[in-house]
Order: sequence, then C-alpha cells, then structure tokens
Amino acid sequence: MYAGLSALMFGALACQPVLAIGWREGALIFLLIVLLFGPPVYRFLRRLEKAREKKSK
Repeated sequence: MYAGLSALMFGALACQPVLAIGWREGALIFLLIVLLFGPPVYRFLRRLEKAREKKSK
C-alpha cells in the first residue's frame, strides 16, 4: 500500500504545474479584485468614520 501511495505522490510531484500565472495575469486578477471589492470597502469605511464622528459629539 505504501509503495503505491509513494508512487502516486512522486508521480504528482514530477508533473509540471497545470496553472502557470504570469505577471500580466496576476495584475489582471489584482485589478479585478480591486474593482469588485474596492467601492464597497470604501463606502463601509466612510460610514464607519461618520458613525465615529457622530458618537464623539
């Protein structure tokens, strides 16, 4: 059993990676994340700041 498991493990480690992401793809993914999550986070931080100002008055 251990011989079969080690053969499968060594076979998987010897393969080349299927997903290879270059700097262009990484930049595109980063840009998409910023565009999707940036505006809601910005609005949340603004509301949080207004709530803190209201509380301190």
